[in-house]
Amino acid sequence: MRNKDTCGLAAEAAAIIAEGVPDWSEARRKLAEEYEITSGAQLPDDDAIESALREHYAIFDPNGHAERLLELRKAALIVMREVSDCKPLLLCGVLNGCADKYSDIYIAVECDDAKSLEIVLIDREIEIEVFPNERPGKNEPVEEIVFEAPVIRGGYFDRQHLTVWVRLKVFEDHAKIKNLIKKNPDPWQIEEETAKTANIEQLERLISLTEPE
Repeated sequence: MRNKDTCGLAAEAAAIIAEGVPDWSEARRKLAEEYEITSGAQLPDDDAIESALREHYAIFDPNGHAERLLELRKAALIVMREVSDCKPLLLCGVLNGCADKYSDIYIAVECDDAKSLEIVLIDREIEIEVFPNERPGKNEPVEEIVFEAPVIRGGYFDRQHLTVWVRLKVFEDHAKIKNLIKKNPDPWQIEEETAKTANIEQLERLISLTEPE
């Protein structure tokens, strides 16, 4: 393996992802090939890549990234209000600040009858694709429902004609995802971004704190 510390590898992974390789496993594969890494343990973990992504955007495109991230959060809020009966929780990069223009919006919902949620979305003329989990285990959704995110008119994604995808993770019981540890913020986060989940009210507060004055 050529000499490269974990922080340096995380920064390189962040650059690969920011340039249009949203699949983190693919970014790690590229690193492994570049540095002849044979053990996965030598590659940066998700936490290191998340922090490196936030740092990357803060250095190279702070204003542009802030605009796109805010727009992703507003689109997530629209969806969460639409499915408010299912106790939606925002997850992953759109919440913690490492998401950007190639990212999906991940939302967990609680529903003991996933088919009924599918019908609600179809009745609202939303084209969905469903990926059932035939054998869901502990802390796993029973299925994933994927559809296009609502467009914020005049926003970045509208101007660039880019599609954002929503991935609804359907759980039978939210208790399965509540035992997630909150971490201290890194230099590129505010406190509200360190939570592992955010409900509608918490997302509304996060948006209000990050919206330009």
